[in-house]
Amino acid sequence: MFENMYAACHAAFALQRPQLILFVPVFMALGIAGYFALPEEPAFFWGGGGVFVFASALLLFKNNVFRLCLGAGLLIVLGFCAAQIRTHLVYTPLLEDEISFAEVEGDVIALEALEKGVRVLLDNVVIEDMPADETPRRVRLKLWQSDAVDIGQRVRVLASLMPPSPPLVPGGFDFQRYMYFKGIGALGFIYKPLAIIDEGEGRFTRSAEKLRRAVDDNIAGVLEGARAGLAMALMTGRRSAMPEDDLEAIRASGLAHMLAISGLHVGLFSGFIFFVARFAMAGFPAFALRHPVKKYAAVIALVGAFIYMLLAGATIPTQRAMLSVAVVFTAILLDRSPITLRVVAFAAFVILLFFPESLMSASFQMSFAAVSGLVAFYEWIRPVWSKWHRQAGILRRAGLYFLGVSMTTVVATLATAPFALFHFQQLASYGLFANFICVPVLAFLVMPMAVLAFVLMPFGLEGLALLAMQPGLDLILHLSRFTAGLDGSVIMLPSFSTLSFVFLIFSGLSLVVLRGGLRGVTCFVFATCGLVAFEFKHYDLLISRDFVLVGIKGAEDILYVSDKRKERFVQENWAELLGMSAHAREPFPREGVIHDADLHLRCGEAACRFRVKGMKGAFVKSDNPSILAQECAWAELVIARHADVRECDAPYALNKYDGYRYGAHAITVRGGVPLIERVEDRRGARLWTGVTNGKSSED
Repeated sequence: MFENMYAACHAAFALQRPQLILFVPVFMALGIAGYFALPEEPAFFWGGGGVFVFASALLLFKNNVFRLCLGAGLLIVLGFCAAQIRTHLVYTPLLEDEISFAEVEGDVIALEALEKGVRVLLDNVVIEDMPADETPRRVRLKLWQSDAVDIGQRVRVLASLMPPSPPLVPGGFDFQRYMYFKGIGALGFIYKPLAIIDEGEGRFTRSAEKLRRAVDDNIAGVLEGARAGLAMALMTGRRSAMPEDDLEAIRASGLAHMLAISGLHVGLFSGFIFFVARFAMAGFPAFALRHPVKKYAAVIALVGAFIYMLLAGATIPTQRAMLSVAVVFTAILLDRSPITLRVVAFAAFVILLFFPESLMSASFQMSFAAVSGLVAFYEWIRPVWSKWHRQAGILRRAGLYFLGVSMTTVVATLATAPFALFHFQQLASYGLFANFICVPVLAFLVMPMAVLAFVLMPFGLEGLALLAMQPGLDLILHLSRFTAGLDGSVIMLPSFSTLSFVFLIFSGLSLVVLRGGLRGVTCFVFATCGLVAFEFKHYDLLISRDFVLVGIKGAEDILYVSDKRKERFVQENWAELLGMSAHAREPFPREGVIHDADLHLRCGEAACRFRVKGMKGAFVKSDNPSILAQECAWAELVIARHADVRECDAPYALNKYDGYRYGAHAITVRGGVPLIERVEDRRGARLWTGVTNGKSSED
């Protein structure tokens, strides 16, 4: 019996041999994730030394099983090392404290139009009275007069500056880390019109921005309203021209991915160029028979994708999409199949090697989940699909092409749904229906006309293509409004545990990468572990970093907040984290009582008392010592905005100094006992937290 089991296991693992290459980015991702999970910044020895040790051992040992394990270890430490090097390469000092008035000088390298004003990104920054080694490399400022500045200029402004904000809840989106990897160490706004020091004529970035603006002006000259805004979002990446109501409708209908230029857009754009170029060259038999027109078309499409990336602002997601498309067309140039999981794995490897921080972003995870699911699905269905295609006439082939795009929508939507729930705590109920209709429209009408508009624009004939695009834009807008208006259009769920999410990812990877019976067994094991570890984050109390805002979860999906007028962005994020609508917020009573199944809240002028799941708590608004003493004698948990709680008799006492030191707090009450989580306990002392001041913990 044991011999049979051994033979079965050996056969199952032997079946995976051709799939081993697909695990390269997976093991790299493990190393990258390990680096970002560390509580302290490691010394360079651990990354570089690990690569050296594993690479040396790999050369010394000859046993295949041993070499396989060493290869996996080498990829893990390679990912770790890549993340460590990238973190130090993009290093920028972070502003430590808010500065109310500061004279700032820098080069304008990016502009982002807003509904009111514009965001200006400055590089090579100089801040008055600030040493160069403490000055952020880049600063992002809000300017109210959008026509007062241009890319390439060097400007001097009077601004208010503040550090990028840390996560709003423990384990939440780390905006500070996101800004760090963009090289931005301070944010703020400009008080008065800026002074232009140098026009910066002839700079490439300025020329590219002028071209983007010219494209936007041409679009606005033909289309209007939301149509123009959607066309700009698809062609140049500018979303600010769209009305806010339409933006919300598109998000609620599950079509938000259309607004962010990524792999879908670059793939459709370059794919259309590829097929048109190949078809055009095939129309000349004498030329087509003597030249590799497929490869020529791939080069033309690659150039077109690169130009599209520049017109879209060359953001990090667009650069990732460009890398992926480049891998696909390179495979064509090398006479390899461009639609295989190996190409996907290679694209992921390249991106993780050069942009390892991408692993932590929702856009990277959702993009590769969608692409991996699609490629695996079409590899599975390819024999049947090829048979249908061989036996089909022209009309049937057109129908199969439409069916293929529709199936692509279904598979991609299902593959990305878990990531949308984990990162955004919501899922569009009718997203499958909306994408089923709108993605083919985007693929067959909107993006081809966008390519044609770019081609005709130098001749002033872009209006022909833009007008032809209009019905597709209208359909997308009307359908998004319709689906967003349906009852239950958005499913809101609380955030669930990271451990369960990790098991879910490995379950999906097993389903896509493995072969034979091992695929089913491994997928079942990981899925079961994910279900066992599954837990929603039902926080009962939330406290902002400055202790200005306290939120308490009530029954019937209502979040009660200490002051509804302050920090609205924080309130909306809290509500969504708990699986509520962003508008499901009510203020503490000024002087009165709120009572429901889970919460009893009574407020007076100086303090609020509450009972949550058997725990007595108090929120002290006053700094009066006698009031604090009363609340400390009554409550088990005291949250004081201003008062000194060092002499408080309550078992748990917090005030704003805890917020300054540990960041925002989240509290879960179990058995009448508060379990307190703090932001900085999760993040530790890393370069992007500013704690290490650019030095590793070993220094």
